Amino acid sequence: MNRYEKIFLGIIVSLTIGLIIFLNIDHSGHKMKFEEDRIIINIDNIYINDIQSVELLDDIFIGDKIKGTNTFTYLRGEFRLKDDIKGKVYVYNKSKSYIRITTKDKVLIYNDKDSNETKETYNKLLSKYDISKTINVKENVASKDSKVKYNKKDSIIEIVSIIPVVIIFLGIGIYSFKRKTPMHFWSGTTVKSEEISDIYAYNKANGIMWIVYGLSYLLILPIGFVFGEVICTTITIILAIPGLVALIICYNLIYKKYKV
Repeated sequence: MNRYEKIFLGIIVSLTIGLIIFLNIDHSGHKMKFEEDRIIINIDNIYINDIQSVELLDDIFIGDKIKGTNTFTYLRGEFRLKDDIKGKVYVYNKSKSYIRITTKDKVLIYNDKDSNETKETYNKLLSKYDISKTINVKENVASKDSKVKYNKKDSIIEIVSIIPVVIIFLGIGIYSFKRKTPMHFWSGTTVKSEEISDIYAYNKANGIMWIVYGLSYLLILPIGFVFGEVICTTITIILAIPGLVALIICYNLIYKKYKV
């Protein structure tokens, strides 16, 4: 296997590993469902008779993740709460209202994507089951330890899975700029100097193509932060599969333009 075959193989492996890691992160949403005798949030069930209090809060402390998912968009799983209590968390980071449900054996923190929607869920919970309520909005003043703590460990995994792919494509682009002979696309092949009318312009076009493709992967993180993981995943798939097809088409257009 020559150097170029190794580079091509490295690209495919990096894309595959990055895509597998990214797709295995929980991208589904969460929504409270109301049953006859219980509420359901994803895999968690809380029976109404077990509930001791329900609070609507405008601020809350959520510490380190024990298990679950912690991304730019949401926290989901088991986390450490105030006074080192373990609790189940289903929270969208941008929404600043929280429902805290305390039962005989667990604490659950929940909100919807929108604060008004969270308040509607809270009111529906109270009215449907006629639960004795504890409303603590004004008294829950923000302080040093009354806030959500985002360590973004899972977001770091996303970044780590993307950066090697970006570096590989940028490296190919820079290599193309520096070549004195025509850049090739397929591993194990060569493009003869006699085939190309302007080697400098041809290599520059190839370099720009690879660099733009590599940098496009960096868009995944801010888009995921703004629009959520579902859109982020969709863009990743588009870049990894149709994006490679577009890369092949682009190269063929470059080759035809500069072919003698």
